[in-house]
Amino acid sequence: MTATPKTLVDITVLMDALNNEQDTDNASNAILSLAAKGRIQGYVCAAAIDPLHTELARSLGAARARSAIQRVCALLTIAPVDAGVIDGAVGLGWRYLDDALTFESARRIGLDHLVTLNGPDFDHPSITVQAPEEFIQSIA
Repeated sequence: MTATPKTLVDITVLMDALNNEQDTDNASNAILSLAAKGRIQGYVCAAAIDPLHTELARSLGAARARSAIQRVCALLTIAPVDAGVIDGAVGLGWRYLDDALTFESARRIGLDHLVTLNGPDFDHPSITVQAPEEFIQSIA
């Protein structure tokens, strides 16, 4: 593992963190805090930005959703989605294309970890996939 783990933060973790910002014991919030402090190199899949905004607008309202997206983009680097990522994701044959795009974008840029609340959807040995709590323990 690198000194500063390169870690993709899945939309499930972002939704949990942004919908529960006041919960200081929330492991998803702790992941964003690690990125803010430079303890991890945090990434978010480009394909997650639009659905993240849509869901946040439903739960928080449009203005707060835009603000949340700006904070996410300030904390996390955007993992690109291009034709190669799309082809690789489709080639995985996974049930959910969004998960395949997230995984493939992380794999293509050589990330170490993918942190998600739905780990079973990311069944592939090339990247370490962990829940927020498990990831936090692994880098402590």
